[in-house]
Amino acid sequence: MCVSVAGNSVNGATHLNAARLCIWGVPILALAGMLIILAGGANHTLFLWLNQIGAVFGEDVWANLTILGDSLVVVALLLPFIGHKPQLIWSAVIAALLAVLWAHGLKVSMGTLRPPAVLEFGSFHLIGPALQSGAFPSGHSTAIFTLAGILCLHLRQAWLSSAILLLAVLVGLSRVMVGVHWPLDILGGALGGWLAALAGTWLAARWPWGTALMAQRVIGMCLLLAALALLVYQHTGYVQAKLLQQIIAVLCLLAGLPGLVPLFRRRDGQFTSLP
Repeated sequence: MCVSVAGNSVNGATHLNAARLCIWGVPILALAGMLIILAGGANHTLFLWLNQIGAVFGEDVWANLTILGDSLVVVALLLPFIGHKPQLIWSAVIAALLAVLWAHGLKVSMGTLRPPAVLEFGSFHLIGPALQSGAFPSGHSTAIFTLAGILCLHLRQAWLSSAILLLAVLVGLSRVMVGVHWPLDILGGALGGWLAALAGTWLAARWPWGTALMAQRVIGMCLLLAALALLVYQHTGYVQAKLLQQIIAVLCLLAGLPGLVPLFRRRDGQFTSLP
């Protein structure tokens, strides 16, 4: 979000405080929400309430929103930045590794059951596959908040950061609306994803070798393959979102190829001087 600092002392202090609020506001709110839900024992009740409200908007809305947290979709969405934002790309790679450790490590160790395995069939609205295990944290929420954190930290435009964060919140909520995650899972994913973005950005600045030409080429090809797979394979489990999945793949390819092709024509070793 707004992370740039103004030059003069008064405005500089104001911008610095705003930047800190933007950076730490998401994990603080996520952690606070988790503590409130745990203290009140409201996880199941809140799930049912949100799930019933979400049903008003129909299945297609939430099915299309929820695939934006799919790991392959999130990876493909990085393709337009290849060749233009090497530090962003490298930060995202490190953040993604940390996010995977957070999400899958906790899923395996905690073994929390999802709503379809706990609640009576027909007592809530289910869209797509009835997933049973690995509830906490939500992988989709972790993925989308990792991406949102990376984009907000590197693009540094307040209006754009606000829009990205709003979209991330909706994607997280969609996991409740489709009936496969508890509110606690969503907040846990948001917390882990955003912290992964912060840590990835911090580590990338101290280990810059990932911005080297060869590293960016390898990363770029991986992003290209992700976009192509997204175009060809329907793997999300939400048939209502197949068209959106393909549109995302095509747009990412069209926006990413102009930056990817020059990577294989350049001879210098670093891309940190690029805008």
